[in-house]
Amino acid sequence: MSAFWIALFIAGTALAGLLVYTGYCLRRLGTPTRGVAIDRSTRPNRALVVIDVQEDFTRNTGRHAYDPAIRDKALAAIGREIAIARSAGNDVIFVRNVFRGWLVVLAMKLVAGGIGTPGREGLRIDRALDVGEDPVFEKSIGDSFSDPGFEAFLADRAIGALTLVGLDACHCVQLTARGALARGYEVEVREACLLTVTPDKWPALKRDIGAAGAQVA
Repeated sequence: MSAFWIALFIAGTALAGLLVYTGYCLRRLGTPTRGVAIDRSTRPNRALVVIDVQEDFTRNTGRHAYDPAIRDKALAAIGREIAIARSAGNDVIFVRNVFRGWLVVLAMKLVAGGIGTPGREGLRIDRALDVGEDPVFEKSIGDSFSDPGFEAFLADRAIGALTLVGLDACHCVQLTARGALARGYEVEVREACLLTVTPDKWPALKRDIGAAGAQVA
């Protein structure tokens, strides 16, 4: 076999591997996780889960920026939910998204200015929200249950019901809802506390997670 055909074979194999890896990354980002079903009778507590409300996303001024008026209204609603949860004695949990994996990070740098990638100041929770001493977990894909620490905290605190707020409604919020439902959690989604860059997709997703058992109000 000539050097040309050897090089061509190697290049083709590498390209095929890259395509397979790309497909794997995309599926993983957008697929809810699966886990062990909980016994809700032993989990009487509720938690408010604030998903991905980070300044890289909320204060983004690029192509997928949120309308400031809509953003501020949602942030104010989230702030009220946090206050209500704390006054009721419920846990408030913050989840941050930090993209990992060289291909995902490269893609975010090429198409979105690097938002959500490691080392950026914008990874912090939005300045409008008071994190206080509440726990902050980190994930790198859509479903918050992808972080084992998050799931372990829920178990340790005997939490069997979740109220979800944050962004993006059409991605990380609905994926977390599906991950929770698959494990047997009671799930509520506060619609006034959501943001999405694809509002046209939300009605269908809202119906889907509602049909799966989530309460969207």
